[in-house]
Amino acid sequence: MLSSVQKIQYLLDSALRFGEKVACTNCGSRDCTVIDRKYVFTRLFECNGCHLYFRHPVEKVAQNKAFYQEDYIEKDKITAELPGREELEAMKQNGFSHGNKNAERYHLLFKKLFPGSSFPLKVMDYGSSWGYTMWQLKQYGYDVEGFEISGPRAAYGEKNLGLVIHADEAKLRGDNDIFFSAHVIEHHPTIPGMIALAKKLLKNNGYFVAISPNGSEQYREIEPGKFHHAWGKVHPNYLNVDFYKSIFSGFPYYIGSNPFNLEQIGPLNEGQQVTGDLTGEELLVIVRFGQEKNR
Repeated sequence: MLSSVQKIQYLLDSALRFGEKVACTNCGSRDCTVIDRKYVFTRLFECNGCHLYFRHPVEKVAQNKAFYQEDYIEKDKITAELPGREELEAMKQNGFSHGNKNAERYHLLFKKLFPGSSFPLKVMDYGSSWGYTMWQLKQYGYDVEGFEISGPRAAYGEKNLGLVIHADEAKLRGDNDIFFSAHVIEHHPTIPGMIALAKKLLKNNGYFVAISPNGSEQYREIEPGKFHHAWGKVHPNYLNVDFYKSIFSGFPYYIGSNPFNLEQIGPLNEGQQVTGDLTGEELLVIVRFGQEKNR
């Protein structure tokens, strides 16, 4: 969500940079097609190679980092806002059951990936904000650490919730069972860098799990207005099933939309590639790194 001033700045930046060359932010291809447009100057392109949908003008890494320190806000009043002491205690008493911030669905998903496991699973929550999801996962028994691009939010979670949240990727631990992100990858200026980091931080046969807005054509067909609204300054990437199938073609995966069909996730453990329903508002991808798909 942008303030009025931020919207004007965004429009001016888009106008001034309209003539910059168009190249896919994932694979670098110049073979790209406009599939949507906002305010004349801001366009959504599809890469005809890897099928990523990306906003142009593209996000600069330094600009992205500066924006998420303190300027980023959300309507839900929890993702980016730091609660006062009394408000925080009330949230803890309620288990952070704030709309879609309840982490129970993540817990059920993780259990499906590791059926029968009794050991504490090591989870890296990438893009953890100030740690409300991490706090919930710890209550379920997970060994969880986090990364948050905003220094103030990371520091708040460490101080007030007793969590380990790094604002420096170089300090992130390895040997994780799950690299998890919820509504982060659509914000990231370099998706290949995020995926490379996940591979580095995961155990062999560990899982990359990402939830994002659903940019798949199946969703656009039934919700064209919501599709159009979901990309922009805050969401420079629009993830879709064709992109994920392209970049994860050599690994077992599950790709589906909410409500997530947990019964379809089981074949990941058998090296399968499974695509579920794609008409929901959120897109889920789970990839098992370290294991080749069954051919």
